[in-house]
Amino acid sequence: MKRLTSRIRHIGVGLVLMALGVARAADLPEQAREGLRKACGHWANQVASHGGFVWEYSTDLTTRRRGESKDIPASTVWVQTGTPMVGEAFLQAYRATGEKPYLDAALAAGRCLAYGQLASGGWAYSIEFDPELNRHHYHHLDGTGKATGNTTTFDDDNTQSATRFLLRLDQYVDDAEISAAVDRALACFLTAQYRDGLWNGAWPQRYPPPTKGYGALPTFNDNTMSDCVKTMLLAADLAGRQDCLDAAKRCLEFYLRSQQPAPQTAWAQQYDRDLKPAWARKFEPPAVTGGESCGNCNLLLDMYERFGDARYLDAVGKAVEWYRRSRIGGDETKGIWARFYEPGSNKPLYFTKTYELTYEDKDLPVHYSFQSNYGVDRMMQRYETLRKADLAELQARRDKPRSAESYAAEATKLAPRVEALLGSQDEEGRWVKIVPRQEQVRDKEGRVRNETDETNKLPMIYSNEFVRNVNVLASYLVAVQGGPTIKDRTP
Repeated sequence: MKRLTSRIRHIGVGLVLMALGVARAADLPEQAREGLRKACGHWANQVASHGGFVWEYSTDLTTRRRGESKDIPASTVWVQTGTPMVGEAFLQAYRATGEKPYLDAALAAGRCLAYGQLASGGWAYSIEFDPELNRHHYHHLDGTGKATGNTTTFDDDNTQSATRFLLRLDQYVDDAEISAAVDRALACFLTAQYRDGLWNGAWPQRYPPPTKGYGALPTFNDNTMSDCVKTMLLAADLAGRQDCLDAAKRCLEFYLRSQQPAPQTAWAQQYDRDLKPAWARKFEPPAVTGGESCGNCNLLLDMYERFGDARYLDAVGKAVEWYRRSRIGGDETKGIWARFYEPGSNKPLYFTKTYELTYEDKDLPVHYSFQSNYGVDRMMQRYETLRKADLAELQARRDKPRSAESYAAEATKLAPRVEALLGSQDEEGRWVKIVPRQEQVRDKEGRVRNETDETNKLPMIYSNEFVRNVNVLASYLVAVQGGPTIKDRTP
C-alpha cells in the first residue's frame, strides 16, 4: 500500500510539472511579445541618436560608442551595418505584431538615412548631424552650395542596405521624404552602372568613380556587385521598376563575362579594362579569389532558381571544379581555401604584416581573412542539389503559401532559443556583455595587431546582436500566429 501511495504521489508531481510546462509554453508568446517591446523600446528611445545607430555601445552610451573603429560623438551615426539593419529589425517587429511604435522607430531610422543621403544619391559610411562638420555634404537638403564629401560607396553593402531598407519602409508609410530618398537612390544605381565595353553592366566600388586608385573598377570585393543586383531586384519586385530589373540582368551578363578562363574558372575581386585581375588595396593583389568567388556562385545559384537560365548554373559548375582542385587544407566536408591565388600558377598568395607579397602564410596581418572556408562547402552542396533538382518543381514549392504545419514546426524549433534570449535579457530589455577593452594598434614598422586589456572591462551592447535577437523573437511570434500580423509585402 505504501509503494502504491508513493507511486501515486510521483504521478501527481509529474502531472503538476507537466501542467507547469504547458503553462510556460502557453505564456511564452506573450513573454516574447513583452521582451520584444522592451528591447525595441530601449533601442529606439535610449540608444538611437537622430533616429540612427552605430555598431557598439557601452551601457552608459558614452564611454564607448563606435562605428567601424574609433569612438565617435552622438552627432554621428553609422550606415555600414548600422542604421539600415536596425531599421529592418524594427520593420520585422512591426510585421510580426502590428504595433505602431515599431513602425515609428523604423520611420525615424529612415528619415535619418534620408537626411544623410549624398547629392550623388547614395551614402558614405556615416552620417554627421553636427552642422559645423557636415557643411555642404548633404546637398539635396536645400539645393544650394557646393556638394563636398559627395562620394557614394557601394562597398560593404553600404548604399545597397540603406536603399533596400528604404524600399521596404516605403511600402508601409506614406511619407514624401522617404519616397524622395528612394527615387534618388535608385537613380544613383542606374546612373552609376557602366554601360559600355567589357565593363557593361558592372558597378564601380564608388560613385562618381574616382580618377585615381581602384574605386572606379568593377568590384566583387565584399560582395559589392551581388548586393547591387539584390537591391535592383527588390526595386523591381516592390516598386515595379522594369529599369531596375534590366539593370540586374545586365550585371549578370558581366558576371558571366568576367569569369576567368580555364583552368582558373573563378573571379577576381576587381578588374581592369581588359577584364584582367587588378590591384586594390596594398594587401589585395591581382588574383583569382577563393572568397568573393563563393559569393558570386551563391548569387548565380539564386538567379538560376529565379530566372531558370542554365548559363548561371553552368558558370557555378566551372567554379566548383576549380574549388575542388584548389583546396589548401581541411577535408571534403570542411575545406580551407586561400583568399588569393596567383593568376597562371594558381599558387596561394599572402602578405606579411609589413605587406610584402609572399607565397608563405607564416606572418599574416590580423585584420584580413587570407585563409578560410568562406562557405564554399555549403555552396558546393547547394550546387549539387540544384544540378539534380527539377527546377519547375523547386519554383512551385517556393511560391506555395506556407502551411500551418510548417509555422507550428518553426515555433517549436525556435522556442528554446526564445526562452534563452528572454532569460538573458535585463530589466531594460538589453543583452549586455562584459568584455575587455580591445584596440587595434600599429607599431613603428606599420604592423597592425589587436591589443586586449583584460584588466579593463566594460558592459557593452551591440547593434548586430540586437538585430539578431529581435529577428528571432519576431520570427517566433510570426510562427506562433501562423503568419505576420501585417501582410508580408517583401519577397
